[in-house]
Amino acid sequence: MRRYYTNKEIAEQLKRLTIIADSRERENGHVTGYFDKRGVPYTTRKLETGDYSAMIGDMTLEHEVVVERKASLDELCGNFTVDRQRLADEFTRAKAEGLKVFLLVENASLSDIYLHNYRSKLEPKSLIATLLSWQIRYNITVIFCKPSESGQIIYGLMYYAAREALRNGEIVE
Repeated sequence: MRRYYTNKEIAEQLKRLTIIADSRERENGHVTGYFDKRGVPYTTRKLETGDYSAMIGDMTLEHEVVVERKASLDELCGNFTVDRQRLADEFTRAKAEGLKVFLLVENASLSDIYLHNYRSKLEPKSLIATLLSWQIRYNITVIFCKPSESGQIIYGLMYYAAREALRNGEIVE
């Protein structure tokens, strides 16, 4: 049953927001370090899709919104070449389930792609084409950032996703 919260109740619920980090996520000390420094609660467990999601008490957002983090353009290029079908299958499943995926790419910018500032032999034109077409095809959103910004971006995405879900009665107790 849907429950609609007042603004005061939403504010109280958001104080209980906990980030979920996938247990298979490696090399994420800079992300969890941000959470520790800012007092953001987080837990580690397996997520079916993505590397990060959120929960409030027993209410989870992992079927509504996730962040898939890539540490570099080279990791992303590997996913678009060697692991292309696996990633396409994951994004296809996410779209079919109505799951919003944010693809967070660290140590990267569009300029880095255009200038081929990565080791992979994947041509910039092909990488840009894949990024743009997959955003349309799978309804994903790509965000480029510095590693020092990742924790703040992940928390912000989960905070506002939770707030909107609470406002719209989409989180069921």
